[in-house]
Amino acid sequence: MKQEPKDRGSIKWTSLMLPEHVDMLRNLWKEDERVERGWMEEQQAAGIDFVLKHAMTEQIPVQVKIHNGFDFECHEVIPVRLHRQKQTLECRGVNKEGTYELAWSCITDVTM
Repeated sequence: MKQEPKDRGSIKWTSLMLPEHVDMLRNLWKEDERVERGWMEEQQAAGIDFVLKHAMTEQIPVQVKIHNGFDFECHEVIPVRLHRQKQTLECRGVNKEGTYELAWSCITDVTM
């Protein structure tokens, strides 16, 4: 799929731009295509909680879909602990060492 330029001048000047400038323009255009995060129903939140608790007890990797402010990202992680006070999920990447935290408010879906 060919990406069309946003304005007429891009065709003429992109050959004279540095690759960093072209990447900056692509990121600027990506911001225009921002995806809004929807509302989560109570049943969906309960389902996510159930899957996370099951995955923590069995040490099963899960796919966590998060909203990063612009778009959705998927992370394959093994849940380690739920922090109730900080409202975060401490998890360990499947292919990475060490742990990191994901905010509950950013999590949109969890699948096994």
